[in-house]
Amino acid sequence: MLKYTALICLLLILNSFKGGNIRPGLKGPDTDTSKVAITISPVRPLIEKDIYGYYMNFDITIKNQTTHTIELSSVEASVMDKTGKLVLRKFMNSNGKAPGIDLLVYTTIKPGETVNVFNPFHTFPPDLTIASVKYGFFFNYADTQQQIDMNKKRLPVDFDAAVIKVITPQVYIAKNDYFLPLKGKIIVWDGHDFYSRNRRSTDIADAKVKEITSNSSRYAYDLMNVDGNGSMYGGSPYKKENWYSFGKPVYVPLDGKIIAIQNSVPDNEYDGKTIKSPKSASAIDPEGMGNYVIIQHANGEYSMLLHLEAGSLKVRPGQMVKEGDELGSVGFSGRSMYPHLHYSVTNGSKELASEGLPNYFNNYKLYRGNVTVNIKRSRIDSGDIVESER
Repeated sequence: MLKYTALICLLLILNSFKGGNIRPGLKGPDTDTSKVAITISPVRPLIEKDIYGYYMNFDITIKNQTTHTIELSSVEASVMDKTGKLVLRKFMNSNGKAPGIDLLVYTTIKPGETVNVFNPFHTFPPDLTIASVKYGFFFNYADTQQQIDMNKKRLPVDFDAAVIKVITPQVYIAKNDYFLPLKGKIIVWDGHDFYSRNRRSTDIADAKVKEITSNSSRYAYDLMNVDGNGSMYGGSPYKKENWYSFGKPVYVPLDGKIIAIQNSVPDNEYDGKTIKSPKSASAIDPEGMGNYVIIQHANGEYSMLLHLEAGSLKVRPGQMVKEGDELGSVGFSGRSMYPHLHYSVTNGSKELASEGLPNYFNNYKLYRGNVTVNIKRSRIDSGDIVESER
């Protein structure tokens, strides 16, 4: 009878794990997974692809609705194929030396607090078939110093709460043919890789910033001209004219219609080693876009080109433009550390309410030291040195 009762208990426990909601080790009485809310943005993430692999870029918003301070102790990702079979499994936890899970920064979450972290499993081999990815988020209570100290000694399979999210990403199929908006050698000073500032939009998690509903910069590029040695400026960097990008022409990356422009935001200046923004800039440009051009293209895609030089724009709203037409010049306007061109492709014309889209550039050279590779069509990202061949 005792063996029979034990068998029933075991079957009940295994059945509770069948749906993949909680892995073994979760303590029932101490756990309330319904009060840790996790949101993925966008709901169905896009996947970039090139010959080197797949790249997933999305935000993870965690809302602590419990009465406990919680620590994110572990994140796991299980890649499934179309038949539901496990293809690959990745782990990030507090085991071993730092940074581990601390790479996500916002790992301690107070009661009622909402934080934004970023998908730590962003790159996968090109030979995989990715039908879905099951993410597991595992938390420990950290209300007292004693709990915090004890958590450091706990194994990854020992935790207080868990939430499972299954995403079904889709490989992005390029709809349009884009060309680099600058000529000459340029460096992708900040792209959208895991370490990039562009992909990180923590304001999405901030309920006080209601107008920010999407990350238009999720797949953005900060582009800067460089010399033959890869330098971005000559002489002192604290003079905007010394930056090779400043004043360089900006070109239409794809045929389209001018939707909106801003041409009157004064350029910033350097005051010693700090940036001095004109007093009038904040009133004209509360979003920090500086002077900009927004172009509507076919297939519901838009180009946003920001931080242009004051008074340099050669286009007007409603005007039809062709790929290669000159728009204006690179400036130092808006929220910018250096003169550069911020370029992104989005699914809408509103910078704070549009979602960024991957895009692939046609006909450019990729420089790898003394080796030059002629690219017909591919993605670019942080650190690449490229030059348009058009």
